[in-house]
Amino acid sequence: KDTENKSEITKNKKFRNITKTVVIPLTIICGVSLFFRLFYFPYDIPLTHDAVGYFWYAIDTTVLENFPTDYSFPNTGWPMFLSLVFGIFDSNNFIDYMTIQRLSTIIISTLTVIPVYFLCKKFFNNSLSLLGALLFAFEPHMIQNSLLGLTDTLYIFLITVSFVLLQSSNKKLVYLSFAIAGLSSIVRYEGLVFLAVLTITFFIKFRKEKLVVLKYLFAIGIFILILLPVMNLRINDNGEDGLTSHIFSHAKVTSDISSNQSEISPNLATFLSNGFENLLKYTGWIMIPYFIIFVPIGILLGIKTKKPELFYIILSIIILSIPALYAYSRDIQETRYLLVLMPFFSVLSLFLIERIVNKTNKQKLFCILLIMIIFISSFVYVELKKVDLEHEREAFEISQQVAKFTKVTNAYEPESKYLKVASIGNNFPVTKNNSILEIKTLHTNYFSIIDFIKNNEKNNLTHI
Repeated sequence: KDTENKSEITKNKKFRNITKTVVIPLTIICGVSLFFRLFYFPYDIPLTHDAVGYFWYAIDTTVLENFPTDYSFPNTGWPMFLSLVFGIFDSNNFIDYMTIQRLSTIIISTLTVIPVYFLCKKFFNNSLSLLGALLFAFEPHMIQNSLLGLTDTLYIFLITVSFVLLQSSNKKLVYLSFAIAGLSSIVRYEGLVFLAVLTITFFIKFRKEKLVVLKYLFAIGIFILILLPVMNLRINDNGEDGLTSHIFSHAKVTSDISSNQSEISPNLATFLSNGFENLLKYTGWIMIPYFIIFVPIGILLGIKTKKPELFYIILSIIILSIPALYAYSRDIQETRYLLVLMPFFSVLSLFLIERIVNKTNKQKLFCILLIMIIFISSFVYVELKKVDLEHEREAFEISQQVAKFTKVTNAYEPESKYLKVASIGNNFPVTKNNSILEIKTLHTNYFSIIDFIKNNEKNNLTHI
């Protein structure tokens, strides 16, 4: 009995210690991070651009109680998940559902702090890992992206969880990482490239085990089984699986360029040169304000430590950058392609922070100053980049007035982005096909407004 009591006391002490050193600090980080995001939440402003497509897919799924068949975009994993969330709520206001969509990405982005902590824990002690989680939690680009209702937050969460599980010594968790990676590919088809990280890591970790090839085939079988139902659904809907079909189409574009048969680029050298130039530019851009200092030095210091795990971080960064390289080669200038690298940047930053902590006698003071720098730099960056919410609300109200008078008008970017949702009424939720049709916008690439009017009378232009 005495032995049992001592064992129970030891367990209770360990639990209290974990709660005090990990759970409470991590909860505080997540809580403050959530508050920070909600502070900039664009209330009463509808979604725009790609987020509207995901919104309608989720609404149609909720109303029809079945997956809709008239959507052609490949990244259906996010709206599929979103439809489950929508099903919990009951409202006749479409803005409420768009608010839920934004809140969902905010919550997922906040929860990603937890796997980022465990990712950092693979390399550093508890205190430094909490600082790594803090770096991610208040990264301003992640904060801005989490307000948009897009696929990126769920994709980054799944990739991070998959990588953490992949590094586990428990083989069952390694197999689970393949399943999670499969889900990430459904959310964004770029997740397919992460299979290369899984494959290389698997064979390095288990190279000395017997039947390693069969074990890998079992793991890849799990990955494929996750994808098959969604691929089959997409093929039945529009004849393409949304995964290999897109990979092959991109490969064909590259092949056409290499054989000088493409209009995108005169030759492959120019195509790749443009891609690498933009990749470096946008990678530097998303590192602002603090990763631009921590990451480059952190890489050099990390290499000096000769930690074998660092190889997997660098490998992941290189492979996950391939979709961004392709997009930038085609002059698709979006920083969001690189946001998936943020968890790995948090790890690399800690090599520099660890070096400073080990060399200073005032470690607590340094940590306090670092936390203040993270908070202030993030706040200043978001403040400088924040949108004028009052202007956006007025632009939406104007779009609603435009919708009352016409169904065809000129494009007046960027405010005309709200015309896609301006005509949605209060008889909600309804499917996209049963809602009022969105307004058609005509591009004004004319030297004369008279020419614009005359040439577009056939397009039923009535108002400008």
